[in-house]
Amino acid sequence: MIQVFSKRDDKPHHYGFADMVNPPFDPIEFAISIDEGKTWTSCYDVPSIDGVLCYRAPDVQVAKRTDNTKKLGLSDGSRLMSTTYDSRQLKIELMYNGINEKDAMLAFEAAQRFLVARDPYWITFSNWSNRMYYGTASMGEVTYSDERHWTCEVTFTDLIGLSRSIGTSQQYPDDVWGVNSNLPEEIDPQYTFTNSDFDVYNLSDVLIDPERRGHQFKLICQGQSSGNLKITNKTTGDVLTKASAFNGTFVLDGVNPKLNNEGCLLDTNCGVLTLEIGKNEFHIENFAGKVMFDFPMWWLS
Repeated sequence: MIQVFSKRDDKPHHYGFADMVNPPFDPIEFAISIDEGKTWTSCYDVPSIDGVLCYRAPDVQVAKRTDNTKKLGLSDGSRLMSTTYDSRQLKIELMYNGINEKDAMLAFEAAQRFLVARDPYWITFSNWSNRMYYGTASMGEVTYSDERHWTCEVTFTDLIGLSRSIGTSQQYPDDVWGVNSNLPEEIDPQYTFTNSDFDVYNLSDVLIDPERRGHQFKLICQGQSSGNLKITNKTTGDVLTKASAFNGTFVLDGVNPKLNNEGCLLDTNCGVLTLEIGKNEFHIENFAGKVMFDFPMWWLS
């Protein structure tokens, strides 16, 4: 399981009876990652921003869709050619109660250093578990209620326009399951198989399409084939074939097929596999071994 948030057992929380330290609300923990969500740094594990609290994290976000339409001859109206999701802005509210003016100023500077960078990164919030957003942050004008207390609105530009699961399907459910994650009722999705017919569940709100959308996707076949391997997604109609026999690991990484880490495109039909939203029925021929699907989920919010 990926360690996202702090392991501290003294995290800030809603104050209790005779508690003069903690705030009158439950702060929201946030963490950032610069390596595709593999390792994380929590705001509670950075000593220089100790006491900087998030009292408002992004609400359920609106997906901003753009339609690409085209006029066809004399037909009325237009035809929808494609759609994309645009970037959007997420709002975060921070506050700090310091001991004096210098302390408050140093805390704001440290918060800015933690959040603002030239390069995009991933961010996640404890109140919206296992979802992360990719983008950059900018600090708004700081508002001082007095010389040692301040609040600030942070604008995080979500460059992709979708949220992504922190883990991939091979880390399900620990790093994929979360609030409203499209889990099917009475079914425990699996992503590793040894039989020839199986169902793969795409819990995303969108089609997984490594060719046109650039989605991360890996199909891993560990075993052997006597030749004429054929993998069919009966739901989408996608077919991937490999002519030669093999004993080892055959991988379709996005659109690139490899056998034992060496490219083998010319030995395939150059097929690409996509995953429809929800259930995808697969059939595999002329293969004995283990088949694994490794991809993250994408959600509108």
